[in-house]
Amino acid sequence: MSDLYLHAMFGLGGGLGAVLRHWIAIRIRHDLPVATLIVNVFGSLLLGLWVGYLGGPTGVSQEEQRLVFGFCGGFTTFSSFAYQSLELRRERTIATAAGNIVLSLLLCWGALWLGLMAMR
Repeated sequence: MSDLYLHAMFGLGGGLGAVLRHWIAIRIRHDLPVATLIVNVFGSLLLGLWVGYLGGPTGVSQEEQRLVFGFCGGFTTFSSFAYQSLELRRERTIATAAGNIVLSLLLCWGALWLGLMAMR
């Protein structure tokens, strides 16, 4: 399998994930970064389910790995999460920003773990 094909699979997954994230972001409007939290938690769950379904990272073919990691990478967004947390600190309180950070990390890790456990 060529490297170009694997890069194309990653790009296809990333593009699809980014388009879906954008679609969700324009439909969920809130004072707090709820859309970012939703896509990050759902993306973590999806990654856990998919990798768990395929038998863990070693059981995943290179094509599937590139497509799934590309999709989840394009769908979830750490940079928006970081920026929105900074904005919460600037516009609200440090407690609001810290709450966003802690909640996001716990929910994303929990969703990934839940996905992996559900596929065992």
